[in-house]
Amino acid sequence: MSSLESKVAKILKRYPYDITFEIKDKIVFLYGNVEKYEEWVEIGLRIGKIKGVDGVVNKIKWRGFPEDRFKEKEERRKKLFEKNRGKVIGEYDVIIIGGGIIGTAIARELSRYDIKIALLEKASDIATGASKANNGMIHPGVAPPRNTLKRKLNIRGNAMYDKWAEELGFKFKRVGSLWLITPRTLVRYKKYLPGPLYKVVLKYIFPWVVKFKGMRNGVKGIKILQDKEIFRLEPYVTKDTLAAVYVPSTGIVDPYEVTIALAENAKENGVEIHLRTEVVGFLKEKNAIKGVVTNKGVFLCKYVVNAAGVYADEIAELAGAREYTIHPRKGVELMFHKDTGELIHHCLSELVFPSHPTSKGGGLNPTIHGNVMWGPTAVEVPDKEDTSVKREEIEFVLKRYSTIIPNFPREQMIRYFAGVRAPTFTEDFIIRPAKWVKNFLHVAGIQSPGLASAPAIAEYAIEKLKAMGLELKENPRFNPRRSPIPTTAEMSIEELDKRIMENPKWGNIVCTCELVSEAEIIEAINRGAYTLDAIKRRTRAGMGTCQGSYCTLKIAEILSRELGVPLNDILKEEAKLFNGPVRGEAP
Repeated sequence: MSSLESKVAKILKRYPYDITFEIKDKIVFLYGNVEKYEEWVEIGLRIGKIKGVDGVVNKIKWRGFPEDRFKEKEERRKKLFEKNRGKVIGEYDVIIIGGGIIGTAIARELSRYDIKIALLEKASDIATGASKANNGMIHPGVAPPRNTLKRKLNIRGNAMYDKWAEELGFKFKRVGSLWLITPRTLVRYKKYLPGPLYKVVLKYIFPWVVKFKGMRNGVKGIKILQDKEIFRLEPYVTKDTLAAVYVPSTGIVDPYEVTIALAENAKENGVEIHLRTEVVGFLKEKNAIKGVVTNKGVFLCKYVVNAAGVYADEIAELAGAREYTIHPRKGVELMFHKDTGELIHHCLSELVFPSHPTSKGGGLNPTIHGNVMWGPTAVEVPDKEDTSVKREEIEFVLKRYSTIIPNFPREQMIRYFAGVRAPTFTEDFIIRPAKWVKNFLHVAGIQSPGLASAPAIAEYAIEKLKAMGLELKENPRFNPRRSPIPTTAEMSIEELDKRIMENPKWGNIVCTCELVSEAEIIEAINRGAYTLDAIKRRTRAGMGTCQGSYCTLKIAEILSRELGVPLNDILKEEAKLFNGPVRGEAP
């Protein structure tokens, strides 16, 4: 038995189940049955922590495992595969699977070169998965452990955002993080620090420990703040704050604005974006992929990039390249009215140790549009589509973060939502050529800080494609710049008057909460939006105080008129807006 095998066996012996395993090229495959889903997650994470393990494919089943649902999905894919395997849509150098921040970033970066690229997204729009449901924080890189790909790409990706924002015309602010150290920070260890020693450690020693960790990761500009310095920056934070660590490189963006900007620029530079195009299998010769089979036909190709988020493991399985399992991790966020925006100026967290084993802790963040967001949580869920938010989850977030600003007006919450992260059991980014399929690149396990790392992930993925043999010659027509949709809310009176004179639709305000005009909605439609939610993500219509109560019908009427489809057929996202299924109902 090898050293790796003995380590895996030792961990599995701790569980009262007959779990077997095999190891192939440092990938551990697990088989058997356990009682609880939580045990399925725990076993996978423990195996994934073993040094030398490159991936964990967890085929263990828990009581209540939805076998029928998986079989139904498999049968559906097989039928679509057989139906469409002969319909050739075109030939491409690179096919990118997944239209989130990572897929669109890679598409845009590849469009610098004179090659033919297609991006395939099964949803009706880009940025419909984790890329639309996170807090928009550009993490500085303090949290990722050393010797991880996460740490390396987080630091570089963060530094690349200024140029991205300038070229692509999306909003980006380096607001900085302020991490509060309070009497609760080390309360679990207080018994080892008697009397005044506890306060001394919190105020004068622990801040340096945090600063040193950040400096060791390569994060610059970290400062330790004491007393009045803290309250000068954030007057409303809890008065029992003993010290704080300030990290200036933290930024904020609107995550779907970034994704849309990347997609628009990639498209402008020649990338084909195919929405509602679901991958159902692959055409292969020996150990190479020759074509990607979808519900619309076959995309013949030389290389495939798997950036399918929570479905990356299933796509890899279809390609014969399964090297990991995604275990979905839900995060709940609460959104507050813009009136609360003046209460915080930085991304605020209260450091509490021991910290959550798979989360950076969350906190209170300003958004790029002036709201305040609380969260996220980090909860393992069996369902990759579980974006439900329960009352107790809202109460948990309100209780967990209320110590940061005790007098925050919590009654000003206007919305809550959840996103699902896509971690693997090794808990690091997996960006590497597949071990058993020679032209298939994994870009998987992209959980936080994936948004912050996205520019560097794209760059890194292209280095890998080059190493795999992709020939890249510069595209002389590449234009790095993209113009955003002009917004009425940000125009001067003079500019708005001029636009109204040219086009009266600029004066027809459809969303009064966010001051969105009919002209902006039409421009979003002209750029490819054809659902209500796609309009929201491009214009913010429906994202204000009333959350669309007054403008939804008006937007639907504009969509109906501009697209030439009956009002009853207008889509919210994937389903019909009127008389369609609501969340939790079958379509």
